[in-house]
Amino acid sequence: MTTTQKSRSNLFLTISLNEKTAIFLLLAMHIAGILGLVWEVTRPIFLSLVPFNLLANAALMLYFHKNLTKQFGLVCLIVMLGGFGVELLGVQTHAIFGAYWYETTLGIKFWGVPLLIAVNWLIVIYTSQAVASLFGLQIWGHILLATLLTVGLDVLIEPVAIRFDFWDWAGGKVPLQNYVGWAGTSFVLHCIFAFTRSFQKNKVAISLYACEVLFFVMLQIL
Repeated sequence: MTTTQKSRSNLFLTISLNEKTAIFLLLAMHIAGILGLVWEVTRPIFLSLVPFNLLANAALMLYFHKNLTKQFGLVCLIVMLGGFGVELLGVQTHAIFGAYWYETTLGIKFWGVPLLIAVNWLIVIYTSQAVASLFGLQIWGHILLATLLTVGLDVLIEPVAIRFDFWDWAGGKVPLQNYVGWAGTSFVLHCIFAFTRSFQKNKVAISLYACEVLFFVMLQIL
């Protein structure tokens, strides 16, 4: 067993009781979300809960971040504002991701973009960085892997987002431009996160990424 493999193994052997509770809660929330969205009778209720689910995910993720410093808070704010700013430009100009618009599921909007998109960008960037940290790569390898993990998650998100009115695309198809835009945007945001050493092997964040993958894969299958 290599040093990296031992590190990943030890990481999950040392999960604390509080972390286990948080991970169980995340898993339960995502499974409930899958079942609630698939069943047409409960779908409107669970769609209305999507904003609260996003906030709960972010809160649990950040609660288990060690060393909540002012620098970390500033980096999180930059990532949120940066992601939100790119979305504003994307919606208004169609020049970054292609021609798309947000529907009503994600809540209150500013210039056509839900405010919670800032939280969503923080979640996908933080969790991707946390997963990438398991591999002990050099800084550029870490950034590239985290970027691939972020874009990969978006590939899973897009069909579900369209199905449940998170957002929609002109012509009903996701253009390749969207994934290029996601790669470019996430690469820049991952650079900010990585070069400020704001990432950690946050076990709850790693589990949240896995829950998100499970959630979007199952909603495509069911």
